[in-house]
Amino acid sequence: MYRHGAYDEFLAAELRSSKEYACGFLLTLMEGDEGLDPVVALKHTIKRYGIKEFSEFSEIPEKSISRMLSSESIPKIETLDKYFAPFGLKVKINLEEVA
Repeated sequence: MYRHGAYDEFLAAELRSSKEYACGFLLTLMEGDEGLDPVVALKHTIKRYGIKEFSEFSEIPEKSISRMLSSESIPKIETLDKYFAPFGLKVKINLEEVA
């Protein structure tokens, strides 16, 4: 089976061991000023989780996951919600006024 270069067997097993662990991993990637963009963090997590396994876990077709991972565009909020839902997360946009 083809595995993405980012796939790590130990980390994949940990991510699949519990939804809470996977959610924590994803959120940690986005923490702080130097954190990753949510879409980048999601892609990073899915690649490490394993595309086939994430497809089974999320019930999102592998083909759709592969297309999202290779796309440079930002998915619609509804699409992102589908991808974040298995981690117990929902997308929320928060605008702030800048001085």
